[in-house]
Amino acid sequence: MKEKLVFIAKYIFGLGLLIWLLARFDTRQILAIMLGFEWYVLSVIAALVVANLGMQFLRWRYLVASHSTDYHAGDLLPAFLAGFAFRMMIPGGYAEVSKVLLMPGKKRGKVVAFGLEKYFETYIKIMLILIALPLVFDQYGNYLWLLATAGLSVYFFLPRLLRSKYLLKLQEKEVVYHRLFFRILIFTAVIFFLIMSQYAILLNSIGYLAVNKTIIAVIFIWGGGLIPVSVAGVGVRENLAVYFLGQYGIPPETAVGVALFVFFFNAALPAMAGLIFIVRKRHEIKGAGSDVRHAAKNLYNRYSEHRNRKKVE
Repeated sequence: MKEKLVFIAKYIFGLGLLIWLLARFDTRQILAIMLGFEWYVLSVIAALVVANLGMQFLRWRYLVASHSTDYHAGDLLPAFLAGFAFRMMIPGGYAEVSKVLLMPGKKRGKVVAFGLEKYFETYIKIMLILIALPLVFDQYGNYLWLLATAGLSVYFFLPRLLRSKYLLKLQEKEVVYHRLFFRILIFTAVIFFLIMSQYAILLNSIGYLAVNKTIIAVIFIWGGGLIPVSVAGVGVRENLAVYFLGQYGIPPETAVGVALFVFFFNAALPAMAGLIFIVRKRHEIKGAGSDVRHAAKNLYNRYSEHRNRKKVE
């Protein structure tokens, strides 16, 4: 009951944030901005959206291929698109791991692949925020740069963590993690660049905003997805857009319209396509769920036994 209440509360909170935001500003103007972009701007944005989704898919395919010995290439795209839909089902995006259930075969390697996908996306967002903070709050620059340096050092420790005996049991094949980490870092950095480019083109098609200011604002808007209080960051992202873009003279209606426009094409539209695959394979998800729970229970029992033996020794 507690989990259900928290789940409902987060939905209400996210929608409440968005409704509160729309009530404060001219909704008709926000809609006019979203529908008023010229065809050549839309053409460029469409290309960037396709490139962004393509880069995310290549990252997902590379991670699965690097960790799983039992998968079919034809299952990668449906699972990838379904991940967008799952992300919107539970506030915070926790349901996205369910996309692994759409892929037949062993699940351990695929779960590790998903974990690394989320780790790098989260890590890049946190690092970009840590780097942007001293640029925005320069009065605390020394402390914030120190914090950013500490965050950067985490990148070099995780490969060693993944070589621990317990985590090696989750792996289906040998992985050179230093090389894998560098490649995934490049994938994720390119994804951010493509998102940032969309904001830059849309904002500059309406007015003017320097590239460095666009980058700083988009870092905080993109990083808003880390706050697990709404569905896919709805409401949170738009409020952050109003605040940070407002610091550079962008009207709130423009900030909200552009943020919603980018969200629709990069997240909501793929989620609609993913929902089709979820409906088609709902029976597989239902059957696989019990298998995953059983496997997770076995892994937990093994870990508990290993920990108890260590205590006795």
